[in-house]
This record gives sequence, structure tokens and C-alpha cells, in this order.
Amino acid sequence: MKQVYEQYNSLTDGERRYLRNHPHHALTIRESRNIAYAETSRIFGRNGRNDASDAFRHCFWSSILSRDLGYDNALEFTNAHEEGPLNPPAEKEMDLSNNAVGLELGKLGGDNRHLSSLCVSALLNKRLSVIAK
Repeated sequence: MKQVYEQYNSLTDGERRYLRNHPHHALTIRESRNIAYAETSRIFGRNGRNDASDAFRHCFWSSILSRDLGYDNALEFTNAHEEGPLNPPAEKEMDLSNNAVGLELGKLGGDNRHLSSLCVSALLNKRLSVIAK
């Protein structure tokens, strides 16, 4: 129980507001996040920041949420996720862009393997954004 409370406290204000209005989505959001992190590790060997693995993870997580919660709910939650005050503007822009691609792909449906493949294709076709280092 303590872990759940700590996770809730680490959310942005917008994420907490969303979950107060949609408490039945909490487990789906948490599980989809875990799936996205695991798939990113499987494909890239890491969960990086501002790189291709980060772009893929945002796309894939957003696609799962769009499929499972519906586009509008997924859009509301992913926007809330990026609103944190510690999120630098360039990173926020990158994440929102990659989320937008994932949200659209999620509307196509399919299992996780299919959505992962669509996000890899989006990355290879330069539809996903990364911040050059």
C-alpha cells in the first residue's frame, strides 16, 4: 500500500486530477507503463532520455493507452503527464509529439506486438522526435 501511495504522490497535479475523475483507469495506466518500459528495454537494451528509446517508449505507451482507454482519455492523461514543472520545454515538446503519434496509432487497434511494431516503424520513418545531443 505504501508503494501505491508513493507512486500517487509522484504524479503531476494533472495526472492526480485525471485519476480522481477516472479511478478505474489507474491499473490500466500503471500496467501499460510497465509494458512500455519492458518493451523498450527489450528492443533498445535501455530506457534512455531524449533518445530513440525515449521516443519509442512514449509512442508505445500512448498507443496502448489510446487503444485501452480511448483516444480522448489517453490524450487527456498523456498531456497531464507532460505538464510537470520540472519537464524542460524541449523535452515536453518532444514527448508530446511522440505521444501524438502513439495516440493515433492506438486508434488502429491490435495487440501490443502490433503496436510496438507500428512505433518502431514510426521511429525508422522519422515520424518520432528525438533531441539531438
